[in-house]
Amino acid sequence: MDYARKGYFITGTDTGVGKTVVTAGLTGVFRHHGIDAVAIKPVQTGAVIKNGKLIPEDAFFYRLAADLPQPIDQLNLYRFVPALSPHLAAKLCGEKIEPEKVVAFCRQTLLCHQLTFIEGAGGLCVPLSGPNFTVADLARELSLPLIVVARTGLGTINHTVLTVAYAKSLELEVAGIVFNALGQQQLGPAESDNLEIIAQMTGVPILGILPHLSRVNVEGGAVEGLLEAVEESVSWSQLAPWLKPKA
Repeated sequence: MDYARKGYFITGTDTGVGKTVVTAGLTGVFRHHGIDAVAIKPVQTGAVIKNGKLIPEDAFFYRLAADLPQPIDQLNLYRFVPALSPHLAAKLCGEKIEPEKVVAFCRQTLLCHQLTFIEGAGGLCVPLSGPNFTVADLARELSLPLIVVARTGLGTINHTVLTVAYAKSLELEVAGIVFNALGQQQLGPAESDNLEIIAQMTGVPILGILPHLSRVNVEGGAVEGLLEAVEESVSWSQLAPWLKPKA
């Protein structure tokens, strides 16, 4: 199975850079254009308890933003309350993340849909079950190209260039970078230069710049304007040229 033609692995330069927003937005846009797209979060830390149930907020956000019909258990495998690295969160909860189960969960989803977006946890070096099974190891097992989500502001040159360099050192394909403006209302000269320099230093396509979306919030389940922003600002149609989105 050529999984690379079935999906993308979405990673970030750090935690909190907007991977979940980008993942949900891309999924929703493709679904809006008639493509059977889905988003999954194999391992979620920082899950919350609501009405006596443990809820993986990222997967729940996918359902809201992309109007996914799948139950949460089909979008998330492991979930833990501690907002920590997955290997430690699992240990503190008396559990162990099994790499084989994570890989099988992802592959099953890839087989069942035209396009699957798989969101990692934090950045590429984050241990899922320990040093021998990281986010990068999962992406490599799945043979999926990466979409890197990065900040636009100060520090992003170093973080983004290092992320891309590490991915390439593992022979992972980097399909492109999506920049997330986060709290910045407008991009100044420094932010614009950051993007240009990163493109030159990495040789990786810039897929777009997601503007600051004040009415989008993962924890609050607010999705207003997300799909419209992704459709207008991200080169989403270039990600799946083998599919034929409806006009």
